[in-house]
Amino acid sequence: MINLNIDIGVLIVQVITFLIGMILIWQIFLKKFLATLSERSNHIKATLDTIEKQSIEVAALKSDFTKQLETIEKKFQEKIREATKEGNEIKNGIIFKARTEAKELLEKTSEKLVIEKERMLKEMRHEMAALGIKIAEKVIKESVSKETQDKLITNILKDFEKK
Repeated sequence: MINLNIDIGVLIVQVITFLIGMILIWQIFLKKFLATLSERSNHIKATLDTIEKQSIEVAALKSDFTKQLETIEKKFQEKIREATKEGNEIKNGIIFKARTEAKELLEKTSEKLVIEKERMLKEMRHEMAALGIKIAEKVIKESVSKETQDKLITNILKDFEKK
């Protein structure tokens, strides 16, 4: 068998040194390392909580913006409908006004035509009477005085008006 020359004193010293080394490592490095790990873990949790809260806030804001956008869209459509309706009302008003003005103009023109027709008929009757007298003068070969001519014209006009 193999002889293990183990010195118990050295072994005890080595075990004590190992234990002291472990205690020192535990006290100096491991506590700080665990504290740093714990701090980092807490920071990560806080960051994740903040991200989750912000995500919820973003979702709420997105919902609000969507609602506002829908409201704006509805208002926009309503404004377009109102503008179209107003435009149609203005168009109809303009058409009505134009028709009314055209009707009035037609009535005035008709009245003017009637007056002009009557004036022209009077003038034509007067000229026809004068022409008739001239023809009669030539036939009779006698000159009729201005007074007689006016009387004849008046009589002829009265005859025409009766017809």
